[in-house]
Amino acid sequence: MDPTHHLRLLTTALGRGSLRQAAQIIALSAVAVAALGGLAAAPAVASTAPSMITTGNDTEIAVQGPSHSLHFYWAVNGVPGWNPEKVAGAGTTFSAPAMTNNGDTVDIAVEGPNNSLVLYWATDGVPGWHHKRVAGVGTTYSAPAITTNSIGIVIAATGPGLSLDFYWAASASAGWHAEGVAGAGTTYSAPAITATSNAVFITAAGPKHSLDFYWAVDGVPGWNPEQIAGPGTTYSAPSMTTTVSNLVIIAAEGAAHTLQFYWQVIGDAAWNLEQVALPGTTYTAPSMTSGNNLVIIAAEGPGHSLQFYQQTLGGAAWNPEQVTGTSTSYSAPSMTTNSAGITIAAAGPGGSLDFYWQLFGAATWNPEQVAGPGSVG
Repeated sequence: MDPTHHLRLLTTALGRGSLRQAAQIIALSAVAVAALGGLAAAPAVASTAPSMITTGNDTEIAVQGPSHSLHFYWAVNGVPGWNPEKVAGAGTTFSAPAMTNNGDTVDIAVEGPNNSLVLYWATDGVPGWHHKRVAGVGTTYSAPAITTNSIGIVIAATGPGLSLDFYWAASASAGWHAEGVAGAGTTYSAPAITATSNAVFITAAGPKHSLDFYWAVDGVPGWNPEQIAGPGTTYSAPSMTTTVSNLVIIAAEGAAHTLQFYWQVIGDAAWNLEQVALPGTTYTAPSMTSGNNLVIIAAEGPGHSLQFYQQTLGGAAWNPEQVTGTSTSYSAPSMTTNSAGITIAAAGPGGSLDFYWQLFGAATWNPEQVAGPGSVG
């Protein structure tokens, strides 16, 4: 395995403006590569990952475009055709975007120029995008993670010196508040964030390819750290969500390109581990969500394929499917559900943007091209 694979993974996860920070930890990656020896070289992540959500009856995708621009696409479920919008022009966007909805508003966070943190938002049905700088120059060194809860909008990102930072505001246009979650030398991937009505949870790869977790109760000062998995376990940015059955669930690429799944009952101390897929199956950060009593995970597989796994919530077996074959998928995917089924977006050949959907219970994946080659940065 080429150690530069991990440098490429880190620069994608940490943001295109963060080569210096990625280089700080390439020695750790080289140690891990030596331990894994004998595996074939992994495919490079050729494009930044998209972010996808559903809002009402719409599916919405944000992606870094050419020349570090930011683009947005939306479609009405069941209506053919995708509608493109330019959110921000060249030189504005230096990471994969993170997107959430807050009522009738769509919020997109990105690493901005000079390692800043910028939020863009638009109101459904109202033309135009607005933006605000959440944090200034030299603050942000990864793709951010974003969600909402009762306090408003919450964002996490890797900070200076591989620290972990948290930002919150009552609304996109309100004043932003900053908190340090973990100090220098703690955070080695882009974070993932999720929330309940009164608590926020953050996870990220930690030192020596560990997996770390932080939680805080709204209105109570301080962040509580936990180690989910020890050194040599985690080789991508994680994906995280909560379920209706009061679980926090996390997926990440594991050693030897496995796919690992972790879960915890909210409030318990113990983390539970399951291996979703065997060595040589997983070559990007996964995307995970839950819906229709299922836990579902997607990731880039061997040969730039796109792989999918599902498990009945509370069940034991993971059921694999191939969404699309080799030479079709060139980024970490983004996945969500709506009332009818499952949707996945990923960069395709030549920097295209591709979309796949499947009805719950169906066996067939249906492909669509959202935007042609050269659309994804």
